[in-house]
Amino acid sequence: MDLTREFIEKIEEMAEVELIDVGGVQYSSKELSRIDPPKPFYIKTKTLTSIVDFIGANIDELDIGKMIIHVVDHRTVLVMSALDSICRDREYFIQAQAEPPEIRLNNFTDRESFNIMLQSRFADVADRSDVLRSIGKMRYENEVKMEDDGITQTVASKAGVALVREDQIPNPVRLAPFRTFSEIEQPISPFILRVDDKCNVGLFEADGGAWKNKAMQSIKDYLEFELGEEYTIIA
Repeated sequence: MDLTREFIEKIEEMAEVELIDVGGVQYSSKELSRIDPPKPFYIKTKTLTSIVDFIGANIDELDIGKMIIHVVDHRTVLVMSALDSICRDREYFIQAQAEPPEIRLNNFTDRESFNIMLQSRFADVADRSDVLRSIGKMRYENEVKMEDDGITQTVASKAGVALVREDQIPNPVRLAPFRTFSEIEQPISPFILRVDDKCNVGLFEADGGAWKNKAMQSIKDYLEFELGEEYTIIA
């Protein structure tokens, strides 16, 4: 019986895999694909409270001693397992993703919108009241003065921003926008407050993003207080 090339290749595919040791490292004689056991999709939530409730209830009977709580950034917390002893993988159980309100920073906006944003999306701490007071005292002047003697006409104009009474715009200002989980104290950071020639107001971040590290530490402190010290929490 003639053996075709295709038949021979099929037999070779069915042959046992040979392991070859080269310099202390094992190699396979053929390509293999790992078959992973099924894993459930992790729970997605929006609060730190949900993390505390999930771990406290432990309805899945997880090994608490091998659980890691990872504060990924100022808006994300992941609860995961330790490395699997065989596949060296981690299993993810729950993720909390904060959804703070949109805040317009590093750009100018009209004074009315800025006033509303400052009152509704910033915590009432630090310099918020001083900024509101200063912005409330501003007015936009657009003055036109004309002189006419019947022969020659002269027109002069003046436009700009002025304060209703003499006052200084404070700089830098310390404010606490809602930028992380609502369960923790919002981090206070410095901003440069600027007003353009059309009376538009802008806040410009002045800490290089250091507030994010403060938020992450506050999240870790909150979880340690609520859960206790037996948990591994990294930030």
